[in-house]
This record gives sequence, structure tokens and C-alpha cells, in this order.
Amino acid sequence: MTNILEHRIILDFMDIIILKHLKDNHPMSGYDVVKYLHQKFHILPSAGTVYSLLYALERRNFIEGTENQNKRVYKLTQEGEKFLEKINGTKDNINTTFSSIFY
Repeated sequence: MTNILEHRIILDFMDIIILKHLKDNHPMSGYDVVKYLHQKFHILPSAGTVYSLLYALERRNFIEGTENQNKRVYKLTQEGEKFLEKINGTKDNINTTFSSIFY
């Protein structure tokens, strides 16, 4: 059961996971994102899921995609940084919400 819940949380928060990873690392391609998620969380999201999410993040101006050696690579924008700061400020609220659900 734990794996099901962890998998669901990772899928639901994949946008934040990607933004945080881009903040802490160099620009990445969609393939690099899939590889990271597989290595870190042991899930293998479809390329369609990841690319749809990357395009949505780009439309929201949280990431910027550029062409690099025949592939599109993404980096975090200032808007993405601001969004992550807001999310970081809500960690206590998220913990409280999860606690109220399970206790």
C-alpha cells in the first residue's frame, strides 16, 4: 500500500519535483527528466506525461526550453524560482493537511 501512495504523491507533485530538480541542477532534456524520476523514485512515467508537463510548465513561464544539440533542454526561470519559494512556504500546511487526514 505504501508504494501506491508514494507513486500517487510523486505523480501528483511531479511538476514541483521537476522544478526543484532543475533549480538544483543544470538544464535537462525531457529524457533526462524521465531518467531522473526513474532513478530517484523508481517510477517510469511515460514520455507523453513528462513532455506534456514540461510544455505546461513552459507555458506558465516556470521553465524555459531551448534547442541544444538537436534536443530541447529546459531550465528554471525567475517565475519558476518564485513559485518554488511559495511552495516551500507551504510545507507546514501540507504536513498539517496530511496529518489531519491520517490521524
